[in-house]
Amino acid sequence: MAKICALQLSTLAMSDSRIDYYLKLAKEHGACVVVLGEYVLNSFFTELVKMPSSMLKEQSEHKRASLCNLAKKYDLAIVAPLIIHKNAKFYKVIAKFTRQSTKYEEQNILINYPHWDEANFFANQRQNGLNLMSFTCDKFKFGVIFGFEAHFDAVWQELAHKKVDCVIVPTACTLNSKERWNELLKMRAFTNNVYILRANRLGKAKFDKIQSEFYGNSQLISPHGDIVSSLDENEGMLVCELDKKVLNEAKNIWKFRETAAHIDK
Repeated sequence: MAKICALQLSTLAMSDSRIDYYLKLAKEHGACVVVLGEYVLNSFFTELVKMPSSMLKEQSEHKRASLCNLAKKYDLAIVAPLIIHKNAKFYKVIAKFTRQSTKYEEQNILINYPHWDEANFFANQRQNGLNLMSFTCDKFKFGVIFGFEAHFDAVWQELAHKKVDCVIVPTACTLNSKERWNELLKMRAFTNNVYILRANRLGKAKFDKIQSEFYGNSQLISPHGDIVSSLDENEGMLVCELDKKVLNEAKNIWKFRETAAHIDK
């Protein structure tokens, strides 16, 4: 068994009091990993593109330092998307903060829509192959991907090669996409026989003249493709328990991983 928590929040203020409260609560519940949604450490994309570079740098550095200290304080692995500044450019990364270290992995596939064009804003390297974050905690292997990356088969093939037990998916989903995301992630959990923990953000965003809300619905999906537990549209924390017996049961019943391994050969 392992416990993992998803925090469902809007963009955090510069004060650490709110995140400190939830991390303390997660530790008391026995969690080994805590996950934040996209654009929770930083302002949402449509806001940060208008932000002076100096302000964005200050926001990111403050949140990075805070999460480093809080990971040490509570001895937790904290997984969160973050904007980092390097060589006069901004990069969108997954950060994993632990007592021992901080590690980053750049987002591999960036959104490139006219109303939400991360690909042209961030300097992430366009490279061959995928570099996906993975790590082990409480005998479970976790893989981490961004929400947009969940749409691509190659990403799930790479996660299968890494033999992960649970896929962590921080998201910033809005624009009436709730049911579509439910179906997408249930299908991915089922066909890969993995747990999926999704942490979606809260708050509002303006796309051109359209005002939209992030609807929460953070959730744990079982290796059988069922939504085990979820949050509504309010701020909160989802405490999830992962069970190796459920993982093995799904693998043995459906044999998708076993069959895929033969196909790859």
